[in-house]
Order: sequence, then structure tokens, then C-alpha cells
Amino acid sequence: MGVGTLLMALPHFIMKRMWDIVIVKCSKIPNRAHYMGCIGCLKEEAESSPMWVIVLFGNILRGIGEASIGPLGMSFIDDCARPENAFYIGCLHTLGVIGPIFGYSLGSLCAILYVDIGLVNQESMTITPQNSHWVGAWWLGYVVAGLLTLLAGLLTLLAALPLWFLPRALPENPQTSKLDHPSNQHKHTLSITEIAKDFGPSLKCLLTNGIYLLYLVYSVLAFNAFTIVITYTPKYLEQQFGQTVLICTGVTSIPSVALGMFLSGWIMKRFKRSLLGSTRLMFFSSVTSLVFTIPYFALSCENIDVAGVTVPYQGSIEVQDISRGLLTSCNAGCGCPDFQWDPVCGQNGVTDISPCHAGCNSTRGAEQNMTFHGCTCIQNWGLTSGNSSAVLGQCSRETSCTKMFYIYLALQSLAFSVYCLGTVPFFLVSLRIVDPALKSLSVGVFLLVLRVFGNGIPAPICFGALIDSTCLKWGQKKCGGIGACRMYNIETFRYLFLGLVSSLRTISYTLLWIVTIKIKRKIQNDKQMYNNGELQPHMLCDPEQEKTLK
Repeated sequence: MGVGTLLMALPHFIMKRMWDIVIVKCSKIPNRAHYMGCIGCLKEEAESSPMWVIVLFGNILRGIGEASIGPLGMSFIDDCARPENAFYIGCLHTLGVIGPIFGYSLGSLCAILYVDIGLVNQESMTITPQNSHWVGAWWLGYVVAGLLTLLAGLLTLLAALPLWFLPRALPENPQTSKLDHPSNQHKHTLSITEIAKDFGPSLKCLLTNGIYLLYLVYSVLAFNAFTIVITYTPKYLEQQFGQTVLICTGVTSIPSVALGMFLSGWIMKRFKRSLLGSTRLMFFSSVTSLVFTIPYFALSCENIDVAGVTVPYQGSIEVQDISRGLLTSCNAGCGCPDFQWDPVCGQNGVTDISPCHAGCNSTRGAEQNMTFHGCTCIQNWGLTSGNSSAVLGQCSRETSCTKMFYIYLALQSLAFSVYCLGTVPFFLVSLRIVDPALKSLSVGVFLLVLRVFGNGIPAPICFGALIDSTCLKWGQKKCGGIGACRMYNIETFRYLFLGLVSSLRTISYTLLWIVTIKIKRKIQNDKQMYNNGELQPHMLCDPEQEKTLK
């Protein structure tokens, strides 16, 4: 994992320093529009580089190292701890979820540093992190995470030393041996050939478990919704509230997620929840957290006023047809390129997509303090020539947006905390609804399906395509083709984002309710067969059920 993560940062050190290229190729261009076009051209050259293969290979190595942690680690903890002591699994998954949140926070810190940090004086740069042409230190997070992973690997090797001196088969645990199948009391070490021979029948037995399959479908849908939330919430908040919120999201989410997960483990340990009780707790926490997200639909702001995109140029009858360009009488003679996106805020409170499109003909100041004057498109709003200036960046939103943003973060933290109460039951149920001999296989299949269909391929790609359908202004590449989306219809974005997530969660929770009913019926049938002497303790659906029956 550590080597793979460090390898993903390697392209930064192999390629030429981006700032050197900008200085050599673009610094002598006096026209700002052509200067920004030069930067865009350099970005396209970077996109065509084959360095992405190194990133892909590093990600593959990282995945290989990560693959065994979930199935073997969780099964090992469940085997060695008492059945009712789920607190350890709660701690494991608390750290597993907090890790990505720390990663988002680290990524946001790296994003405000220029890509060539330490080699370039950031104060002398003409662009800021708010500029669409800014390139953050994307590689720095991989270096930090890779070094930490290597350190963790060394510590893991030290922790593994005592385990190497243990016998191949541990003595029976008196607390759990009476719940084991008699055939499991005289275990022997299986060879690779025997394991491969038993794999087919074991997999068939697992996939014919109706409750397990239904629970797997529920988990895939729930993880799709969770992946969409984790992946696109930063973009959603940036578009809705105009905030760069990775740090804020991490600061508010980490305590709530940690609290919810630790409480989940404590509840399972304190009240010794059975299989049915665990499923009910998971259903209650999921539905309650869904209720807390309903106010999200009312928390939004209006699209900012962008001349020619969301509001017409003064003197024009309607918003321009973006597919035919954004030129009007006030900027028709400026020769503005269609691909340019360098927004400025005019004194009329309206954003123009570039100084050229605002009709500006002079500049004052330098670098980040540059202002643009004599902007004819701003003068058309009835301003005098002395009040027709503009500054870099989009115009700020109304003050009510900030209040709604903080309300959103508060509701999100509450929803996360309640939702995480079902984290420990979520993984324990996947262990308890299968035969104990199939635990490791069930966890492996469970995590594989979740990685591929839950938070791997379909959700980010399909939802990303839906988000693109709400784009109002597409960028264009220097050499042709569509670039990144510059501005979205935030109202459509809001209903699409929240509606899809809520729909997926509603469907998944309906399946969870069906799973709960099936588990209840299974336990009732087991109880009846147990009382009739037709069922042995090792055949019970829930290992804890024998105590209840007695």
C-alpha cells in the first residue's frame, strides 16, 4: 500500500516543472487573454501525457495491499473476541471511515498550495487558488499518505511477530466452543488443493442463502448513495453556497462520525444486541438519518448573475445562446475566444466570464491586485466610465447563503452521527447470517461486490454524467473539444443530487426492512425446530439465540 501510494506521486517528479514551462512559453505574452490561453494549452499537453499509467499501476499495488485487510482482519477479530463484544469491530470501522475524512482535509490543504511548492515564490504568482487555472499540490497528499502507510506497515510487522509464535490451531475457547459445529472441534490445516476444491461448493452454498443475497443488494444500493454523497458533496456545496468546504466538511464530520461509530459499538456491547436487534438498530438509525436530510431541499441559493449565461447583457433582450458564443454589441470587436473562462466581478454586481467579455480596455496594478477599467459592457448598465471597472473573481453571493451553509453543515453532522449508529450492526449482520465456516468467504464476497458495484464503478460514473446534464457553461479546449463545466444550474443540480440520493436510500431501506422480517421469521422457525429437537445449537441462525432459548 505504501509503495503504491508513493508511486502515484511519481509523475510530478518525472515531468518538467509546470511553472518553468509557463515562464518560458507564456510570460512574454502581453495580452492577458492570450496568456490565459497559453496556460490552457499547457494543461492540454499535460492531459495527453502517458503518466496516468503510473498512477493506475500505483493504485493497483495499493489495492493489492488493501485487499486482505477487510475479509481476514474482520473475521479474525470476530473469531477471537466474544460474540457479544462488538466494540473492537466498531473501533476498526471507526478508523476506517475517519481515514478518508482526514484524507479530504489533507487534500484541501494541499489544494491551496501551488503544484511546485518550495520551488516557486507563491506571493509572486498572478493567480490564486480561486482562479480556474490554479493547479494545487495534488502530489503532496500521496507522499504524506505513502510515508504514513509505510510507517504503519513497519509497526504492523512488529505487531505480527508474536502471532508467528502461536500454533497453527488455537485451543478451543470455552466461551464459544459449545456453539461450534462438532466437525469444527478437530480442525486440521488445509492445503491449497483442498481449499480450491472446497471453494466451489462453499461459494454455491453462500449464493443460495436468500437472506445474504437480499442483504447484499441492500448494501450495494446503500453504498451507492453513500459514495455519491462522499464524492460529490464538495462540488455540491461549492456550487450551491460558493464555498470551498473540504476543510469545513472534515472538521464537522470527523467528530460526528467518530461519536456515532463508538456509540454503535458501545450499544452493541452494553445491550448485547442479537442478530434481530442489530438489524432493527441499523434500520432505525438509517431511517432517522434520512429524515434529517429532508430540510436539505430548502437550503439553497440562487445562481450568481453571469452576463450572457444566467442574465442577459444590458441592452440584450434575452440570455445568449451559449452554443453560438457570448458576444454582443459591447464586446463584439474584442475578439474574445470562446474557450476563455477567467471571471471578473464588475461594479454593477454582475460577473463576466472574462475581462475581454466585459469589454475592458485597460488594466491597473499587477498580479493578484490587478483591476480592469473602461469595461463597455459594464457601462451599458448605466454606470459612468469612472465606475465601469472589474476585479478578478466571481461576485460574492448574498449573506443568507452563508447562514444556509452553516445550517447545512449542522444537519449533515447530525445525520452522519445518527447514521453511523448502524455501522457495527451493518458488518456484524453480514457475519451472522451465514454459516460460521463461510464467514471469511462471505466477507470477501461482500467487500468485493461493494467495492465494484457499491463505491467503485457505476455510482461515480453514472451520477457524474447526470451532473453534466445540468451544466450551463462548458469550457472548450484549445485544440478543440469540450472541456470542464464552468457553471451549473444549481437548482436542477440540487434536486438531482438530493433526489437521487434520497431515492437510493429509500429503496435500500425498504430492502433492509424485508431482510429484518425474513430474519425474524427465520429465528421463529429455528425456535420452533429447536423446541421440537429438530435443530442442534450449531445450526441456529444467531449464535446468541441458544442463550435466549434456554
